[in-house]
Amino acid sequence: MLVELGIQSVEILGDSMLVLKQIVGEYKCLSPSLAVYLVAARNLLTEFREATWEHIPGEENFATNELAQVATEIQMPKDCVQRIIKIRKKSLPSVLTSGMEIDVNSAAITEDDWRNPIMTYL
Repeated sequence: MLVELGIQSVEILGDSMLVLKQIVGEYKCLSPSLAVYLVAARNLLTEFREATWEHIPGEENFATNELAQVATEIQMPKDCVQRIIKIRKKSLPSVLTSGMEIDVNSAAITEDDWRNPIMTYL
């Protein structure tokens, strides 16, 4: 929406430090199903002249939550403290079903991979 409006600068407020650090490249995204969203976010950021981000801790993220609700068209009553939303896993990430093409390289975990015993345990 911001790109369509011709906005040149964007400020990203996020309550997930992990996601913010993945976007700026400080952390790697190890989940292939989430990597497509990371690539889409990075590609989208190239559309702006300037992009800044700020981590908003969970207890202070009311505004962030409200913006996310607007984006997903989910409205919560003002007197609602908590709302349970059932989410089912989609077979394809929404960025792919919307017509966006993304190439993602991911490595499969093999039997001799040092992470395999941890994954099996978990």
